Amino acid sequence: MLRKNVYPLVEPLVLKIVRQLNDQGISPNQLTLGGLALTFLAGWIFAAGQLFIGGLFLILASLGDMLDGPLARETKKVTKFGAFLDSTVDRYADFFIFVGLAIHYVRHTGTGWFLVVMGILMGSFVTSYAKARAENLIKDCSVGYFGRAERIVLVALGALIPFLMPFLLWVLLIGTNATAIQRILYTRNALLLPDQPGISRPAQQDHEKRTL
Repeated sequence: MLRKNVYPLVEPLVLKIVRQLNDQGISPNQLTLGGLALTFLAGWIFAAGQLFIGGLFLILASLGDMLDGPLARETKKVTKFGAFLDSTVDRYADFFIFVGLAIHYVRHTGTGWFLVVMGILMGSFVTSYAKARAENLIKDCSVGYFGRAERIVLVALGALIPFLMPFLLWVLLIGTNATAIQRILYTRNALLLPDQPGISRPAQQDHEKRTL
């Protein structure tokens, strides 16, 4: 949702940046893996209790995630493996972020917030998996308000403004799992209408999408 609404506003700036990256010989997959490395550092820093610094690293990591797809399209390097790598790396990144937060909370506040963060991680994985699996069966499953971009923005905001973090964690817990359920129900309803145009498609189609 956030990508769809915000990206058109910043697209000219993004294209300018990706052209400069291309001039420097940076590939989309390098951006993807570089973002993963920064996300690992963010999670490590979260676990150490330095939420603000971890939030800064998370913002830097999100730039790689935001730019790898546009760089691939701009340089005509969109590949099925690139899409696969990007989606797989995103799952590792989600793990690093939320496990880092979970370690922080279990060390400083006990098991309550640890369980909340684990619930967010569960919702994040199911939300992403539901979309990936659904799009082998139906044309599109980009429903819900809590995709990966929204999750990253809220975690970064909470890390930079710590007094907001408890509230945002509850928002994420409810929102991610609600989005997962919404995608399950949306797919079920779509599959009940097999004769509608654009519903069924081969499993191989549209794998050029680089993000979930």
